[in-house]
This record gives sequence, C-alpha cells and structure tokens, in this order.
Amino acid sequence: MQYRRFGKTDWQVSEIGLGGSWFYGRPEFGLQPVSYGVGVVERALDLGINYFDTAPLYGKGRSEEVYGHALQGVTQPYFLATKVGYFPEPFDYTRDTVLRGFEASLKRLQRDHVDLVQIHESEQAGWDGIFGKGRSLEALRELREQGLATHIGLTGSDLGLMSRILRECDDFVSVITFLKYDLLGQEAKQELVPTAVTSDAAVILASPLHGGLLGSKRDHWRETGRFSDLYDKQERVEAILARHGADSTIDAGLRYLLSDPQVGMILSGVASVEELETSVAVSDGRHFRAELVAEIEAA
Repeated sequence: MQYRRFGKTDWQVSEIGLGGSWFYGRPEFGLQPVSYGVGVVERALDLGINYFDTAPLYGKGRSEEVYGHALQGVTQPYFLATKVGYFPEPFDYTRDTVLRGFEASLKRLQRDHVDLVQIHESEQAGWDGIFGKGRSLEALRELREQGLATHIGLTGSDLGLMSRILRECDDFVSVITFLKYDLLGQEAKQELVPTAVTSDAAVILASPLHGGLLGSKRDHWRETGRFSDLYDKQERVEAILARHGADSTIDAGLRYLLSDPQVGMILSGVASVEELETSVAVSDGRHFRAELVAEIEAA
C-alpha cells in the first residue's frame, strides 16, 4: 500500500481508502449481517488501508454500525470520517439538526470523536446552508472546538460551488467528489482539483469506476440504459487500454487516477473482500505514462 499526504494536515493516508456505502450489502443482493461488513473492514486493515469513510445515510446508519463493531479494540493507527446534513432528515443543514445527527453517529460508531466530519452533498445545502447563521459550518466548528472532530471536510457534485467554498474558506481540509473524474470524464480537473491544491485540501475521488460502469456493473447499466451518453466514449477508452495491454478496466480505472499526484485518495466502495483485494492490488507505485493519460483524456 502506498500513502499520500492528506491536504493541510500531517496525516499520511493510504491512497486507497475504504468507502462504507456498500459493505453491508448491495440492494440487489440484500443486506448482509454486520459480521460480513466487519470482515471487510478487518481485511482492509490487514492490507494497509488506514482511512475509513462512512455516513449516516449509508444503510440508514448500518454502515456506521459496522465500523463501530469492526474498529473496537484496533490499536494500529487509522483515520475515520463521517458526514452530516443528509440524515436523519434529508437535506437538513441547520445547526441543531447537524449536532443531533452527529451525536447519533458517534453512538453508532461507538466512539467519542472522529477524525473528519464532512458536509454531505454540499449542493443540497447551498452557500447559505453552509455559511448562514445557525447553519452547518457553525455546527462543525463547534464540534472541532470541542474536540469531537479533528478536521472538517466537504463533499458533493457541484464543482463550482465547492471550488468557491475552498477559495473563500480555509476550514476545509478535504473535498470529495464523484462521477466527475475517471476514465470517462475529467470535469473536476478543470477547476476543483487545481483549487483544492492551491487551498491545500486533499482531493478524494469516490465512485472511481463511474458507478460500476467501468467495472462489475457494466452489463447491468447497459441493459438499463443508464449512462447511455457515455457508451461510445467507454468503447473508445477500452480500445485504447486494450492496445496498451491493460490488465483490466478496473485496474486501469484506478491506476489512471493514482497516476495524478494531485489526487489524494481514491475511495473504494466495495461490497466484498474480493472487490477490496482487487482495488488494493493497484496501489503498487506503478503509474500510467503521461502519453497514455493524454490519449485517454483525448478519446
């Protein structure tokens, strides 16, 4: 496992982090017992992952409960991040609800603090929902001052909003986006990534395989027609990868992102130990050449 600096903090984090959105089971397969997710987390620790991400939204708290059980008694250093603003009520970013929701998260996580607390889907809050009086950032600053959260982070898909937030506020040490930077599109590279680098905020990329279109759900999404505007691009990229002898689209999708030194981490939202091991195997220090990156991005 390779490690990278986490923004303006002194953390060294695994370049593959464990996303907690699916290890309690995917909808199409049904919920798994807590012990199943605990096994995924334990294997992640064995493989050198030291960054774990969750949210109360994931499984309506089930993801946090899995971490609460899995990380009990763990002595090796690790970082744990959760989110606020989306649960128990959707899109409620008021101070009191954020504080109440965070307190419930701590109970599910079975701990008295987290390393990072993040605004979940910041576009749903908007500028006023974050910076207004009695809104989310006010609550998160309180949590930080009280030692309940070490740092504050940002997540979402509105690249312009998040870029503006990072430019105008230095509270945030990280930013997560999804479906905005992968083999099929690099929109986040235009403004968000450079802004984050200038602000010294860690860039975290979730859903690195475009919701599974580049991985295990390729055929499923094509049957349903989801992401249909990307199918031609996908075939062009897959042809390029085949010419260059890529091991698999999954390997290439992750390795492409890790080839960018401005990327702080990939969040791997796995649903099994097997998926986890496939992701972690890519963290071997071997990156794509600049020429291949350019060819992919021009496809």
